[in-house]
Amino acid sequence: AVETYSGYESLSDKGLFERAREILSKAGGDLSAETAPPNAELRVERATATLGPGRTAKVWEAQRGGRIVGLRMWPPERLAGPERAVTLKISFDGETAVLVPAGDFFGASFGDPAAKSLFFGTANGVSYCYFPMPFDSSARIELIDESDSMPERTVEAEVVVADVPRALDEARFQALWHREHPLTEGKPFTLLDVMGEGHVVGTALQAQGAVPANTGFFEGDDQVTLDGDLVAHGTGSEDFFNGGWYNVIGRWMSRVTFPLSGCLDYKNALSRTGGYRVFVADAFPFHESAKMTIEHGPEGNRAPGDYASVAYFYALHKPTAEWTLPAAAERAVASPERIVFRPGWNVPLDSFSIQNMTLEKVQAEVEGKRARYLRIRATGEDNFGPHSVAFRCELPRAGRYRVSLDAVGGPDQGVVQIYRNEKAEGEAQDLRRPKRGRIDGLPLGELDFEAGENVVMLKLTSERPNADLVSLVFEAVE
Repeated sequence: AVETYSGYESLSDKGLFERAREILSKAGGDLSAETAPPNAELRVERATATLGPGRTAKVWEAQRGGRIVGLRMWPPERLAGPERAVTLKISFDGETAVLVPAGDFFGASFGDPAAKSLFFGTANGVSYCYFPMPFDSSARIELIDESDSMPERTVEAEVVVADVPRALDEARFQALWHREHPLTEGKPFTLLDVMGEGHVVGTALQAQGAVPANTGFFEGDDQVTLDGDLVAHGTGSEDFFNGGWYNVIGRWMSRVTFPLSGCLDYKNALSRTGGYRVFVADAFPFHESAKMTIEHGPEGNRAPGDYASVAYFYALHKPTAEWTLPAAAERAVASPERIVFRPGWNVPLDSFSIQNMTLEKVQAEVEGKRARYLRIRATGEDNFGPHSVAFRCELPRAGRYRVSLDAVGGPDQGVVQIYRNEKAEGEAQDLRRPKRGRIDGLPLGELDFEAGENVVMLKLTSERPNADLVSLVFEAVE
């Protein structure tokens, strides 16, 4: 009989809860003893693979039945990267079972190692996978390097093996990568679409929107159809990954990793996010077919973008699926050319004047339309001269960018200009206007920036050091 849940742990369940906590606490650690058959003897086999342009490197091979219960590779940056040029290929009994860009297999986010789940991820400088992988008579792990000009480099690996072959009713592990760039208007993105018998145990999704500073595409619902029947219909993309209320401070706003789910990233200015989820007690079993999709946009699949995913599943026999990858150039992460930071929303502040300045996030009607902006008001001078405000702006790649400003002009506004190391850069822009209204596309200059976080300082250099800032816009210069 099933005991009714009372809100408290029963004595009979206490040991089970403690055991579950013990296992879940191993996320990022060695799970191989938990995924191996009871009393199986485990051994760790070490290997070094040498990568280079056009080279296929054998990592490990077995010529008798058994199972892989742990796969560890390092350094992770030689597997991941925005190029997605290194592919992980795993074959069981002579048939391809895994064909995925290596970084994405381990839960990368647009080339950056990100996930740290119970079964796959990267932790302490090591990428790992602990999905059990049984086979009948042979197994082979390879890394395929399709880079154009990367130097020769090595990858270290550990394969944890048990000499327990696959049982007749035991399915083989599979992993498939899929990308749609651009997304198809009117059709949801396909996470998995296979014919056969097995069960789905996980997925990871990287979602890139095409509209700057807008992640509304993540309102899309997920659907799971097994053997032709719809069995699950979710309420929103972040909900599918056990998140909620994205772009809200303290919630789905940055990378967060948990044992069975997580947020790979959230970067509003780049219109970029993603998540992962592992299905353990809630795995999706299928006998004939499995299809998992996720919408892009609140409705109608109309939000343009670029989605890439990995599906992790088991199949009793070779499933009917597309076992090829696009060329390396077609797999590479596509960075947005136009990046928009909105100070009135959640752009991180680096600093502002030590004294005589107030900042306020405002939502108001401007020329009959709703506008959200950062209201800056100051008096006199700061301790060290003109008033200033600085933002932390993350850019996807190093290079030269054309920077412009969207603001609300008016008679009470002042002059703003970018400063670096106390040196004025680009053009000063006077926001004073006879009447209040939007001013868009004010050029601030062309400047070089690093990949990642950059501090962008604006000084208010006029007698009236006020500004209402709507957007800072960065456009890559060819």
